[in-house]
Amino acid sequence: MKRIINFYGVFLNLMGACFALPLLTALIYRENSSIRAFSFVMLLCFVVGFVIRKVCGSDINSLQFKLRDSYLLVASVWLVASVIGSIPYMITGSIPNFIDAFFETASGFTTTGATIIDDVESMPRAILMWRSLSQWLGGMGIIVLFVALLPRFGIKARNIAAAETPGPTVTKLSSSFTGTAQRLYIAYIILTLAEVVLLMLGGMNLYDAANHSFTTMATGGFSTYSASIAHFDSYYITWIITIFMFLAGTNFELFFVLIQGGIKKMFRNEEFRLYLSIALISTALITVTLLREGAYTDGFQSLTDAAFQVTTIMSTTGYATTDFNLWPPFALMIIIILMIIGGSSSSTAGGVKVIRVLAIWKLIVRETKKNLHGNIVKDISIDRHKILPDTLTYIVGFVSMYIVTLITATLLISLSGQGDIITNFTATLSCISNVGPGLEEVGPICTYSFYSGFNTFVLAIVMIAGRLELVTLFVVFSKYFMNPNRV
Repeated sequence: MKRIINFYGVFLNLMGACFALPLLTALIYRENSSIRAFSFVMLLCFVVGFVIRKVCGSDINSLQFKLRDSYLLVASVWLVASVIGSIPYMITGSIPNFIDAFFETASGFTTTGATIIDDVESMPRAILMWRSLSQWLGGMGIIVLFVALLPRFGIKARNIAAAETPGPTVTKLSSSFTGTAQRLYIAYIILTLAEVVLLMLGGMNLYDAANHSFTTMATGGFSTYSASIAHFDSYYITWIITIFMFLAGTNFELFFVLIQGGIKKMFRNEEFRLYLSIALISTALITVTLLREGAYTDGFQSLTDAAFQVTTIMSTTGYATTDFNLWPPFALMIIIILMIIGGSSSSTAGGVKVIRVLAIWKLIVRETKKNLHGNIVKDISIDRHKILPDTLTYIVGFVSMYIVTLITATLLISLSGQGDIITNFTATLSCISNVGPGLEEVGPICTYSFYSGFNTFVLAIVMIAGRLELVTLFVVFSKYFMNPNRV
């Protein structure tokens, strides 16, 4: 416990520093209530963090985290970060209710993008900057950021970082996990800055370009406008964001493969080929369906909206250029399937992940062949690497936890009688996959504001569970976790 508390001292100092950008925004736009709010929460983080470090007194670089420490630390950090991050919303009166503020902050850090704010334009600019920044911070992982910024600590922090990593595996790009984290963040920062520049070339001001670049690369989807990307009414902006959403949903490690081995080596990656194939096929099917059903008469507009919505849903970003609630049922079924699949491993996207879908498909094919030819036993491999039986068991276990959580949470939020079955099911699906919009009453032009405090709290926990790949929270709340000899 002393190790965990000591870690919190440094973490709170880092968290306090993260409020500098929204505070600067508040100063630029002379938003007095925001200046007070962010000054207070920044000071609070620095003071509490300093006191903790003084009281505990041990050198954080000497701390050794056991596996059970790691799970508890990761789960608690995301919960505490969501609580602290909700303070500016309440102080400024932007979201006075704590549960709603917690929901909005959890939606930010988990990069879900679901919101209870009906009129985004009425919010202070500094609050919207914090809202977007929280997604960018959560995109690659709060603790992965911590490890990247504190090299000496990072060498001994692989367990705690791996417990929140967005994907089944992380390839070592360096001799240490800290080096890997730093390289991933370098790619993350470069892509974010590149998008800022390209969006400004399309006519966005710096404030809007920064906000949308933060939430695009984090696959979060918060916008500074209630109409989301439709507000800009620009083909250029729509396609630029589509491209960067696709990149954000790609395994970030492949960008280094691209640099070192060229485009051919990148396309040899099975997960990337499947990710690209699903996106292209889904776009083609929806485009044809929209034109055939008469939903669109302009072919390029149909292609643009189809490509954008496929990419934003599959990458779990959650932006909108149109109300896809009005699309034909076949197109909506594709949208739901993409919500489940999500993006690639080691990306900022949510969902089950393409690599798990690929592994499960290969498992199905193997079992089918086995039933036809009982004497044939073939190993399953991806990119010529054999998948161990324990890994396959873990993948099947994850999918089982995903289904159980989805059904249980849908039942819980349905107890109040709010929303119909499609609304509640897709709201839960959207939160567990960190997508944002669902269908019907939580569609792309709607918000979650009609839900009660109990329902928004349940959905906030579902978001965090989904962002942490479910296993972390399942472990922490299991009876086995309480026994130190078993974990």
